[in-house]
Amino acid sequence: MTETTPFDAKRVRFGIAVTTAVSGEGGSAQRMREQAAEFCRRLSDEELGFVPQVSDDYPALLDALRAGELDVAWLPPVVALRATSFGHALPIALPVRGGECAFHSALFAKPDSPLGSLRDLKGARVAWVDRFSASGYLVMRAALRAEALNVDSAFSDEMFAGSHEAAVEAVLSGKADVGASFAHFDAAGAVTKAGWGGRSVRIIHSVGPIPGDVIAASVRVPVVEIRRVQNRLVSGIDGLSDAASALMGAERFAEAEAAHLAPLDGLLNFLEGMTFKRRSVFPPSG
Repeated sequence: MTETTPFDAKRVRFGIAVTTAVSGEGGSAQRMREQAAEFCRRLSDEELGFVPQVSDDYPALLDALRAGELDVAWLPPVVALRATSFGHALPIALPVRGGECAFHSALFAKPDSPLGSLRDLKGARVAWVDRFSASGYLVMRAALRAEALNVDSAFSDEMFAGSHEAAVEAVLSGKADVGASFAHFDAAGAVTKAGWGGRSVRIIHSVGPIPGDVIAASVRVPVVEIRRVQNRLVSGIDGLSDAASALMGAERFAEAEAAHLAPLDGLLNFLEGMTFKRRSVFPPSG
């Protein structure tokens, strides 16, 4: 077993998965490494020095967190939940995009569909995004399970469209009866942004808000150092927003709070293929 390296404030290891970058348009592993290096350079000061560590995928990133080979990591929400629930990491900050750091998962149909509630889903054809999509698969299936719907037998056909756009098109073209995608709502409950754009749909069920992604710290990092890292992220460092935009598409970071993760925490026991133990997922004050 590899011996855990003691925390070094001058070399805070910031983990990023290659898939985070290459999934975007025009992304590449090399470009992501360059952007990660610039992000870490901007985040560093005379007391804290950050160095990027790139993993091939999210399982590798989780393994590195568990083994104490990373101090901080950029994770998608369900992966972050897995890490925090197993006691490997603590959420400290959320990337903010377009003024928002969270989304809803929405199950939708064509506006003239006869499907109007969860009771109507028996025998319906559903279009998911992919098996790793939070808003387009994992979160909605967990939400349906929480509503006592047997998702393994409820649908007559399940397809994986491969993207939010393709899932929406499958529903609107009639290839599927319902689909799952992301949605943002204003205070009055009106949709401000969604996977279906400006097209008209009928929302059957929604769950959230859920953070789009999470910056998490290893539990092996001393609490006082976790707070220092968190402060660096959320304090609006000069030049960090440009680096965060290039790497993550984020304009700034918000401190992670209980309200941000509460809806997802409520679905812990319903998430696909994961066994969770409830733990406190926030660093102690101090």
